[in-house]
Amino acid sequence: MQVNPGQGVGAVAFDMGGVLTHTAFGGLKEYARSLGLPDDMLVGYFRGHAQMALLETAQITSREFFKFVCVDAERRSGVRLDIRRLAAAAARGEELNPQMLELVALVRARCSTALLTNNVAEAGWRPTFPFELFDVVIDSSQVGVRKPDPLIYTELIRRVGLPAGQIAFVDDLPENLPAAQQLGIRVVRFTGLAALRETLRELQVLAGPSH
Repeated sequence: MQVNPGQGVGAVAFDMGGVLTHTAFGGLKEYARSLGLPDDMLVGYFRGHAQMALLETAQITSREFFKFVCVDAERRSGVRLDIRRLAAAAARGEELNPQMLELVALVRARCSTALLTNNVAEAGWRPTFPFELFDVVIDSSQVGVRKPDPLIYTELIRRVGLPAGQIAFVDDLPENLPAAQQLGIRVVRFTGLAALRETLRELQVLAGPSH
């Protein structure tokens, strides 16, 4: 593992859903549309809802969470959800993007890498996930705290072993960035692969010219 000396970036932490995966919520939007519901109705349960916070810190099970969503969504909309289809729609957010994994490997050749994810204890992605690409893995369901709680970013700083200013954090959800930035971490809003490549070149953790 190589770490840049001085004040340069010595570690890059990547979010999983919506960054390392093709989509975070695309499957949920498609399922909602198939039921005649607004695109973001189901997404709302998976993004910032109190029940999701309990799931991602292992305080409730996946089945308890999905059952809650089905019951509450039917109460609100009058439309009945199938719990298996809901789970399958959510699992779309676990499909890794090979191009992003290639990018992580390139970054790891120049500095250390971390995975910083809000996730679920029973999720099925772990057996085939390329953990070897990451020097540090922080999973909300294992540490009991989730983004954007400042405690999870403090844990990132501790495990990486570098000053906050030498750590970059990549996430697609804007609400996850301010708390990290307030601790001094260099935050990067993920909007696409090309833009991220350019930013990582500017941070000198990816080879190639930057403009």
